[in-house]
Amino acid sequence: MTGPRPRRTQEERSAQTRARLIQAALDELMEQGYAGLTTAAIADRAEVSRGALTHHFGSKEDLVVQAVEHMLQEATAEIRALADAVAGRRLALDAFLDRLWEMFRGRLLLVTLEHVTAARHSPPLKQRLVPVVREFHGALDAIWRDFFRASGLPPAEIETSLNATLCLLRGMGVQTVLREDPAYYAGLIAWWKAELAKLMRPPASSPRIRVL
Repeated sequence: MTGPRPRRTQEERSAQTRARLIQAALDELMEQGYAGLTTAAIADRAEVSRGALTHHFGSKEDLVVQAVEHMLQEATAEIRALADAVAGRRLALDAFLDRLWEMFRGRLLLVTLEHVTAARHSPPLKQRLVPVVREFHGALDAIWRDFFRASGLPPAEIETSLNATLCLLRGMGVQTVLREDPAYYAGLIAWWKAELAKLMRPPASSPRIRVL
């Protein structure tokens, strides 16, 4: 027989409560938008008391900033793992870009639209979100540089290819709100896959890496 399960420590209970509140905040942002977001609804979704919410987060703004930071950190970890899989030839470049497209037309993009729009009208929120987003972009820059290490491209061109990819995916993601046209998006993604494959080919004097 196994003995009784050890009781969670206060620190563990606190971390789990915070995690539930952050997840609930992201769910509410996705479903209700920033304008319709309330701490009461977040607490109800997380199944915690409103007092517990205010214990962990001083305001709705505080919770949103930390929820966005958590979302971007998760996205960074996934993108890094995908890029490593491509570099290790465990994942095709096409599959990598397909997954990025899924991310940028889904929750990541839609929650981002909400907090970016809110920040436009709230200087205090903008001030807190700018360093969070800057850290995300810095992480993407580092991943992308590693991704193109064997290509021989100058750093400026590597950075441009990253920004072009992100701008394409974000722009397409925004379009999906009002335009349901899978063939249109598939055509753009196919074209960009071909362009990135060209960029990833190393110079003739370097060993060729396989672009799937």
